[in-house]
Amino acid sequence: MDDRKALVRRAFAALDAGDTGLFTELFAPDAKWIGIPQGGEDETPSCANRAVIVDRLAQHHANGRRFQLGKLIEEGDRIAVETTVLAPEWSGPVTLFKVFTFDPDSDVVVRLNDCLDESYALQVLAA
Repeated sequence: MDDRKALVRRAFAALDAGDTGLFTELFAPDAKWIGIPQGGEDETPSCANRAVIVDRLAQHHANGRRFQLGKLIEEGDRIAVETTVLAPEWSGPVTLFKVFTFDPDSDVVVRLNDCLDESYALQVLAA
């Protein structure tokens, strides 16, 4: 299997250039993306499959969002990625963690969880 950390870094670098192709290859067709809960009942953003996830990433890029990666923490089939998000509509950068869960037998991501901080990301890694 490839170095999964390198796969994630390459996918984000391609996205920075406006290319979502590597994310299309990275995610399984039925992958899920669970965002950060927004406070109310049933207010957790999510994407139900690869097509929706990749479309959302393409929209983020088109709207000027850029992602800078920090440390990557690998535990088994999961990688927590420190991600600083820069968005023109925000007053400043926001740092969060994204936890990529890989299929145990391949380099394909089956789930992506957004986490507010490293502590929560470490809990997702250990789950």
